[in-house]
Amino acid sequence: VESLDTTDKQLTPGDSGKTFMCDQNSTADVDVFLPQMSTKIAGWNARFFMRTASSNDVHIIAYGSAAAGATTGDSDTIVYLEEGDTNTANLAADTLQFTASAAAVGDWIEIFTDGSKWYAQGHAVADASITAVG
Repeated sequence: VESLDTTDKQLTPGDSGKTFMCDQNSTADVDVFLPQMSTKIAGWNARFFMRTASSNDVHIIAYGSAAAGATTGDSDTIVYLEEGDTNTANLAADTLQFTASAAAVGDWIEIFTDGSKWYAQGHAVADASITAVG
């Protein structure tokens, strides 16, 4: 278990299997970058839990992309499933975010890769708590 709170973090292949406790803070967004996509990391997985809710986002971002979306790096490789959501934009996202002032303690995102795409699902108290961007 590792805390993600005030500083940005680049995840590595060695982070596979970890549970990350995410803390939104009142000073800045926290950006967490997924490892670079490769068949060598097929099976990589992690879970992210909202531990502290506050007024800034926590972003989980595809390698080489940007929180607001981009066309570089591993952009458009996150496939996000939200039960009952038919938004096809979630099938090619750059970022998942625990949304500022909307996410609740206990919301979670689970993500894994087959080496070519990231597959994610989440559970949130409110519809706007977790959003896909890009």
